[in-house]
Amino acid sequence: MKKSLMGLILGLFAVTQSYAEVAYVNDAKIDQILLSSGSGTDNYGGCMVKLKSAGPNFQTPRALLPSCPTNNFLTFSCSGVYATKADARLLLQNAQMAFALDKKVQIKVDDSKKHNGYCFSDYLVVFKD
Repeated sequence: MKKSLMGLILGLFAVTQSYAEVAYVNDAKIDQILLSSGSGTDNYGGCMVKLKSAGPNFQTPRALLPSCPTNNFLTFSCSGVYATKADARLLLQNAQMAFALDKKVQIKVDDSKKHNGYCFSDYLVVFKD
């Protein structure tokens, strides 16, 4: 009985994990930056960026991955839950640079890791032109 229950639980876990996806938002710019103090998963991961369209190939995170929220915010997990704090801070610093210089970015969206329902990103490319 215990083995079959454990098998059922593991099977359900495997099924839920198979729905997690990764996508890339292209032709985007950073529209807003959100910083929140504290730790854990209840503070939006400590830092987030909001994306806006910067070209014809832009698709919202929600359009690419329907489980992401509709307001175009993504978390870098500066709290250290899904990325090291150092890695998340580096992503945030590059996002701040892109925001200040009004540069285009490409950003990865991962819906398998979330803070307060917001999808996670651990990849950011800032383009010169």
